[in-house]
Amino acid sequence: MPRNGGNAFRRSQAAPGLQAANNLPGRYPVEDWRAYYWAVADDGSPHEQYVTVQLPTGYAGACCPVEWGERGCIYVVRRWGLACLPSLLEAIGFDPAPLVDPDAPSSEWVRIYLEVTHFDLPGGFIIADPDYPLHLFDPAGDLKGSCISGISYLGALAWLATGGRIAADFQRLRREAPDFYRQAVEEFGGIAEN
Repeated sequence: MPRNGGNAFRRSQAAPGLQAANNLPGRYPVEDWRAYYWAVADDGSPHEQYVTVQLPTGYAGACCPVEWGERGCIYVVRRWGLACLPSLLEAIGFDPAPLVDPDAPSSEWVRIYLEVTHFDLPGGFIIADPDYPLHLFDPAGDLKGSCISGISYLGALAWLATGGRIAADFQRLRREAPDFYRQAVEEFGGIAEN
């Protein structure tokens, strides 16, 4: 039976011990950013993670500091990892031409933009909600991204407990019925492996 949720719920392809995320290592100058986040193991337990994310040199200058809960240069957080804003590449003058064969179709340019800004992260099921935020710090240590609206902890638990039949982030439930949300987390918490 095919699983629901599409790309948002696909499994991360990052190696468990990955220390630096870069899809095209050594092919352009980079800045070392730090991503601090929560991941949910297959047994339903959340654990803190961090990894170095290598973005093109100049990216930090194009992204303003943010407060807790403001996305900043984070485009989206998915089960598999983190996507930063590809639009900032144009702002910093990032040139993908050296990374693309001259005869390649224009879709290759888009692929490069995505590979430079989208990262599979290690650790299991990546989540981002108010209890388990994902924070992204630039090389100077400034908070440049803070996502609390990805797949919630309940979303991860429901996905794991149902074998992928329930694919939802549960952010609306969290906002509109917080007591019910907490009760559901308690109910699903012990059954993710069953």
